[in-house]
Amino acid sequence: MTLDALWPASWPTIAPWSGVLAALAAALAWAGALRALHRRDLAALGAALGLAAGWAVTLGLPVASPRQLAERLPLLAAGGSAAGLAMAFLAGGRAWRVALGAGTVLAAGAWWLAGAPTAAADLRRALVLIVAFGAATAVAAQELRSPARATAAFAVLLAAWWIAQPTGPWLVLAAVGVSAAFGAWPGCAPWTVPAALPVGLCLAGLAAGPVLGRGTAADWTAAAAPFAALSLGPAFAARIGGKAGAAVGWLTAGGVPLLLTWLLARGA
Repeated sequence: MTLDALWPASWPTIAPWSGVLAALAAALAWAGALRALHRRDLAALGAALGLAAGWAVTLGLPVASPRQLAERLPLLAAGGSAAGLAMAFLAGGRAWRVALGAGTVLAAGAWWLAGAPTAAADLRRALVLIVAFGAATAVAAQELRSPARATAAFAVLLAAWWIAQPTGPWLVLAAVGVSAAFGAWPGCAPWTVPAALPVGLCLAGLAAGPVLGRGTAADWTAAAAPFAALSLGPAFAARIGGKAGAAVGWLTAGGVPLLLTWLLARGA
């Protein structure tokens, strides 16, 4: 099965791989240019900008209020990139400003992913989703400290969706995530909150798509795989030690949910 076979017939006929290439080009251009200008703190935003460009090329920017979760991802990545840039300039390295900005971006991003409810009744119904998106993003952003970790997280999710085979563009969107994170490697300074938070939001939204759509057990374990790798991978690596400790730790942490996904998908 190819990526083209997973592309819904009702969506614009754009080659899925073009988004992957756009994400790589945008991330490389931003990270490389800002590193050349000696602004590695801003160069780290290349991953989020790459996601915005790649997902926009893949899905197109909505001309009306997006209703489906996938349609919300390009604007989420674009808005997260802008918010990260604003935080980098306005926070000034002060902890309370960073915390205030991060909380605002986290709440706004979770609200957007949950459907952007405005009426009080709709907001109450979406409250569980908002809290879930916020918690998943916080977990991811805490561990997304470098483009290497972001690339690994999106690669684990790509492998998980390859095994689970959800319908829709999720496999292609995960490939865009890998490309965008990989393209940010020229600005490889340790990521700060403004760089990690937008990518964490995008990872949470991408992982939730098939869970909210189809919601099989395999979808749940697949969605958990990148968060398990991010949360438990460093701990396992520290216990294992040695030159191969990091790789073995991450493979172990992410591999267990991948194995469960494969068993569940095979038994379906």
